Amino acid sequence: MSSFHYAGGPPKGRRIHQPKKVTASVLASVMLVAALAPLAASPGRAATAGTGPISTLHGYPEWYDDGTIKLALCYEAGRGCLSEPPNPELPASYPDNFPDESFWFQAAATVGAIGSYEAALEAAHANEAVIPGDQIGFGRLRFRFDGLQANADYTITHPYGTHVLRADAAGIINTTIDNGCLETPCDWNRVGAAFLGDFAVGSTATFLRQTTAPAGTIGDINTARTVTGAPSGNNSVTVVGPGVNVTTNLFTVQGLIANVVDGAPSTPNLDNLSDTGRSSADNITNDTTPTFSGTATAGATVELVINDAPTGVTAVASAAGAYTLTPTTPLTGGAYRIQARIVTDATTGAAATSGTLQMTVDTTAPLAPTFQSTPSNPTASNTPSFTFSGEASATFECQLLPTNSVWRACTSPHAYDAQVNGTYTFNVRATDTAGNLSTNGSHTWQIGTATTPPPPATIARQKDMNGDGRPDLVARDGAGTLWMYPSTSTGGFGTRIQMGTGWGIMNTILQPGDLNNDGRSDVLARDTSGRLWLYAGTGTGRINAGVQIATGTNWNAFNSFITPGDFNGDRRADLLVRDASGALFLYPGNGASGFGTRTQPGSGWGGFTSLVSTGDFNGDGRSDVIARNSTGTLSLYRGSGTGTFAGSAQIGTGWNGFHLIGPGAWGTADTRADIVARDSAGALWLYRGSGTGTFSGTRTQIGSGWGGFTIAQ
Repeated sequence: MSSFHYAGGPPKGRRIHQPKKVTASVLASVMLVAALAPLAASPGRAATAGTGPISTLHGYPEWYDDGTIKLALCYEAGRGCLSEPPNPELPASYPDNFPDESFWFQAAATVGAIGSYEAALEAAHANEAVIPGDQIGFGRLRFRFDGLQANADYTITHPYGTHVLRADAAGIINTTIDNGCLETPCDWNRVGAAFLGDFAVGSTATFLRQTTAPAGTIGDINTARTVTGAPSGNNSVTVVGPGVNVTTNLFTVQGLIANVVDGAPSTPNLDNLSDTGRSSADNITNDTTPTFSGTATAGATVELVINDAPTGVTAVASAAGAYTLTPTTPLTGGAYRIQARIVTDATTGAAATSGTLQMTVDTTAPLAPTFQSTPSNPTASNTPSFTFSGEASATFECQLLPTNSVWRACTSPHAYDAQVNGTYTFNVRATDTAGNLSTNGSHTWQIGTATTPPPPATIARQKDMNGDGRPDLVARDGAGTLWMYPSTSTGGFGTRIQMGTGWGIMNTILQPGDLNNDGRSDVLARDTSGRLWLYAGTGTGRINAGVQIATGTNWNAFNSFITPGDFNGDRRADLLVRDASGALFLYPGNGASGFGTRTQPGSGWGGFTSLVSTGDFNGDGRSDVIARNSTGTLSLYRGSGTGTFAGSAQIGTGWNGFHLIGPGAWGTADTRADIVARDSAGALWLYRGSGTGTFSGTRTQIGSGWGGFTIAQ
């Protein structure tokens, strides 16, 4: 926990605190002499009049009440608080961006030239670090004076009582009195009950306040002013003793008025699933219709308030007192103040309003990382290293094609171990605090000077919809709902994710890979009108809204679609199609959600009943096509790596009756491409590739009940 140390002047702006141990009563180095004896006849122990509900945002009471006013815990940037989040540019969030200590109330005075006085109601942490469960609180009195007579007693009369303190041998008084809840779990009523001691006047400890204060507060932390409200009747500090008789009536004060009434809902909390990005508790999100939750009186109608404006979005609190609210109008990027209210007077609109959640919506993707150093092209060095930079606070992921195709977290500089001669592409992308993903920063270069074959297609990446490095299946059920079935490392499926509804209008669904060059696998679909739609993947198993692409082509002219990944060696996802005459056409991806000029790599393909691609099936680094004819014979057509074929070979018989899918390297960490086949009973079978153009081992059943699904290629 931290404490303030005033060195002879009032605080100016946000304070930076140095850790100091809190004492349970008085620091051992000084002596408290008869401090409370003169007040023994006072009318009972003074206390704050009320304690607010425990906030779901930070685990402290939302406010304390002195019988005249409620003060909120003050910890947010720009609100006149002594303590602010470690990063005041971001919304306060617990525990990621929250101060170690903060205050409901604090008043400080510089007493002549001899030192300072402080009275406070403080929130802190038992172990001086922001750790959930370590929240404590206490009332504090602090006296710090020097230049006094050694070992002499001094009488200090102040707004919260009278204390007689003895200076030490160096002529210093340095006394801190903390009373309340100094251990966990904390009894928050004890904090209010211990607020700043006993008093001869009144039974409730009122908050000291400046006679003129900024709106919404009881004082200013930067400007010392006269005050009122001292429960002792002394709106000043006087120090009297040998050689000293000094008084001040000027105090800086922190106190943020809590504009809540009894029966108000709790301060809304941004739900974890709506708090996107690398933290689910930082109140920064790219979700434009986030969900907020809290508590209210059971059966009460709670309304969402955004930036002080009621939205008309309401919910009825459950029997357990829970409410959830989601705006119906998407929020644009920017900072927001979120509240909940219960309307108590239909005529005047008077409402019991909650505390305020500060949160930020950020939907702007960071810029692509930029390079400070890269390998030269060509180079003899086979251990590439890169330095790069990007948006402040962003994290990075790196990928080296073709040898390290899985995106992995990285920092700059980033290096790889020895690579063989060939052509390589290094990609790096940035993710900001809200979870927005940049486009790739890319560098392509040659190791060695000899001509080398094109690199293999990025098999796992092509159909990896959730970013875990394994290909996944996308399938539409009979109701038109689209689902993503993530593969597991053992070759099975994880929990499916709904990607969309209304997909019954699509007669072809494909997983082409990354068509828009944002580093995420996409979904491509043709509707019954012959239009082609691109659904950009999010990398989380979901997709964005569809965008019509390649509008100059009637895609109903084709009866078969093949997704080979990179078929022509330019490191972009391509599309192969067959028309009614049996001609095969290559639509090369342009890396910008469209296609370049098509070419015709073959003709006479009309006799095949199934055409699929698994990427590189024979291990030569080039994407291939697998074709089944009417007799059930399966053949491998080897890709040349330049958009044509380099020959064919029979790889199986008896394949009639199966629907074939080319997922890539299914479920395992190896790069050998496999085939998934669905039989007439709806069972899914995995046929593992050997990596050399044949199959390996016996088939494995990986699913059943798939007869009613349209599985994407």
